Amino acid sequence: MRIALVSRRYPPLIGGAEKVLSYLAPALADLGHEVAVLTARPPGPDVPGVEPVPTRAGSCTVRRLATSRLRFVGTWRYMNNLRERLEADPPDLAYVSMLKHDAYVAVEVGRRLGFPVVLRPEGAGATGDLSWQSWGNFGRKIGERTKQADAIVAISKAVEDELRDAGYDRSKIHRLPNGVPVPEPSWRRRDGWRDAPRAAFVGRLAPEKGLDTLIEAWPIVRRSFPAAHLTIYGEGPEGPTLGAGVGKLGLGDAITFAGPTVDPTAALRDADLFVLPSREEGMSVALLEAMALGIPVVASSIPGNRRVVSDFKDGRLAPVDDPEGLARVVVEQWTEFDRAFHMSRAARKKVEGSYSVSTMARQHDGLFRSLASARGG
Repeated sequence: MRIALVSRRYPPLIGGAEKVLSYLAPALADLGHEVAVLTARPPGPDVPGVEPVPTRAGSCTVRRLATSRLRFVGTWRYMNNLRERLEADPPDLAYVSMLKHDAYVAVEVGRRLGFPVVLRPEGAGATGDLSWQSWGNFGRKIGERTKQADAIVAISKAVEDELRDAGYDRSKIHRLPNGVPVPEPSWRRRDGWRDAPRAAFVGRLAPEKGLDTLIEAWPIVRRSFPAAHLTIYGEGPEGPTLGAGVGKLGLGDAITFAGPTVDPTAALRDADLFVLPSREEGMSVALLEAMALGIPVVASSIPGNRRVVSDFKDGRLAPVDDPEGLARVVVEQWTEFDRAFHMSRAARKKVEGSYSVSTMARQHDGLFRSLASARGG
C-alpha cells in the first residue's frame, strides 16, 4: 500500500507523538509498504525538504511542507500545501496524527478522492485532542469533520472513552497501543551506584507532567540517599518555574536540567531509576522506552500509567501529587534494588510482547489492509 503518514510535527522536533510516528513509519515500510511522511518544515537551513529513511523493505520518505513562523499564516500555508500534496499524489490510505487542522484537510480530500483516512488522537484530558476541539480556533468545526473519518485509533482507554463521549462512531474506534523499539543490550546497574544514585525524567516540561511534585519530593529522597541526583531531560513552558522551585529549595547541586535529548536510551543508561510523576497521560512513550530498556521505573498511579505498569510486578506506582508518597516509593526502589531489578526485567519482557514497535506496525497493518479492502483496494 501507499500510505501517507501526516503529522504537523515530526523529528527533529521532539515529543512523545513525534517519536512514536518516527518509529512506526519505517516499521510499516519494513512490512512492504511505501510510506510518505507529510509534515511541516521547521525553520532552519539544515532541514531537508525531502529525506529518505533507511528501511529493510518497502520505502519511507519524509517530505517537509512549507509553512511560516507566523502562527495563523503558518497553519493556513501548511493546510494548503498538505491539500495540494494529497491531491497531486493520492495515497491508498492516509494516517493522521491529532484531530486538528491536518485531519480536517485529509478527511475532506480523502472523501473527495476516495481513499480511506485513519485519525489518531495523541492524548486525553485537559491537554488532549478532544479538549482542544472544545476551545481551539475552528475546533468544533474540525471536530464535526473528523467524525467523518473511516477509522480512529485510540492509544488508551482514556482516549477511547473520550471519543465515545464526544459522539464518535464506536464501530470506527480501534484500540491500538503505542509501540517502541526494544534496545540491545538491556540496562545494567552501575558499580558503586549506592554512593550517589541517579534518577532521570524524560519528557515535556509541562504542568501535566507533575515535575513540581518530583522536585518537592527530592529533599525527602535525600534524607535516605544524601547524594541522590535527579536529571530532567526535556523542554517546555514550565522550565523557568521549575528552575525557580529548585533554587528556592536549595537543590541546585541535586537537580540538573539537561534540556531535550534525541537519544533517551543513552540518557537512561547512565541513570539508576526512571521517574514519571505525571498527572495526565494517554500512554507515555517515555515510560514505554524506559521499560523497554529495562531500567527500574517509578510512575504515578494514573490510569494511563496503570495500563502498562503493574505495581510490584514490572515497576512501582506512586501516589499522584504527593511528594512524600513519591519520595517513599523512590527510596523503596533503591533500598530494595534487587527487587527493582527483577521488576525491570519483567517490564522489558512486557514491552517485547505487547508494546514493541514491530507489534504496533503489525496491528496497524491489519487495520489499514481491512480498510483498503473494504474500499475495493
